[in-house]
Amino acid sequence: MNDLEEWKRLESMTAADVMTPAPRTCSIHSTVLEAVMIFRDNDCGAVPILDDGKPVAILTDRDVALAISEVADLGNQPVSSVMTRGIVAVAPEDRLENVCATLRKECVRRTLVVDSAGLVKGIIGWTDIAAVLSDRMMGRVVKDVVAAT
Repeated sequence: MNDLEEWKRLESMTAADVMTPAPRTCSIHSTVLEAVMIFRDNDCGAVPILDDGKPVAILTDRDVALAISEVADLGNQPVSSVMTRGIVAVAPEDRLENVCATLRKECVRRTLVVDSAGLVKGIIGWTDIAAVLSDRMMGRVVKDVVAAT
């Protein structure tokens, strides 16, 4: 199956179809330890960070790992001390093709799914997309993101 045929097969799929719904979140005031507990308890590597209920960042397990040697008493620090502000988001109704294009363009491994009110409805990572794409198409998404980082 070529790329065009695959996209035609997937054209009715939306971000809402592949997202992990209602991800656990933290406030910018939550501690790094609280975020790490979410990583552990939910078997995930990313937590959306909210300020007044709106997403302002995604804290990843990699962010925490890189901060260990630089931030004293890391577990008790607020997530705001190690997070990088800014998010990449898609709408729940965005087509899967747009989600993949967003990951490529923004060179990210995850994107939030945010509704028109700015509320987090889900998160999409490579594993969510890999479940519906062919190995070849998924390889292209990953290659483009990794090559740009």
